[in-house]
Amino acid sequence: MYIEQLGNIDLNAMYKITTSERMLANLAVEYEKVGDPRLPACSRKAGQLLETCCTIMDLKGVGISKVSSVYSYVKQASAISQNYYPERLGRLYLINAPWGFSGVWSIVKGWLDPVTVQKIHILGSGYQKELLEQVPAENLPKMFGGTCDCDGGCAFSDAGPWTDPQWTRTPKWAQPEKQSVINNESTNPGTIPDAGAAPAQPSAEAVADEIKAAPAPQ
Repeated sequence: MYIEQLGNIDLNAMYKITTSERMLANLAVEYEKVGDPRLPACSRKAGQLLETCCTIMDLKGVGISKVSSVYSYVKQASAISQNYYPERLGRLYLINAPWGFSGVWSIVKGWLDPVTVQKIHILGSGYQKELLEQVPAENLPKMFGGTCDCDGGCAFSDAGPWTDPQWTRTPKWAQPEKQSVINNESTNPGTIPDAGAAPAQPSAEAVADEIKAAPAPQ
């Protein structure tokens, strides 16, 4: 499960110290980590193949001044999900959607693939019931109606099977590259002399042996 509280972010201020491209690149990194090692670790613990994740974007606190930048980010984030990680997105919940968001969403979803649109759910402030039908209470932070209360706060926690040595494995992207060395002399020894090379000259000892072995004339 991936959660973003967009109402707590001043995107205009963020763009003064970073760029939307870097923020979206960070989102892509998180998707890569979902693919390996997180989902494989969850699959081992669950005893069945798990291939998708749930994303929650909290729009609480998104006022008029933030509307254009937040909606633009949501559009770009949704495009990344559908274009590069369509198999990873199980459901995307936009919760605490402000008044008038439905009208904006009717325009935004026109730019997205219909399959992706079906995975996105727009919820107001009464989102808890539907969220708890999808997410177990112990995995949902208390602030969203669940019972999870991680040490130091769920926002800063990376708790999950992927941190447990029993279930996790080193992801492929973190494994050292294997160096392949090909020894042509041992695997494919040359048997035909180089056409451009001078013929090998016999040694003096070999010539002497041939003379000694030659029969005397009759």
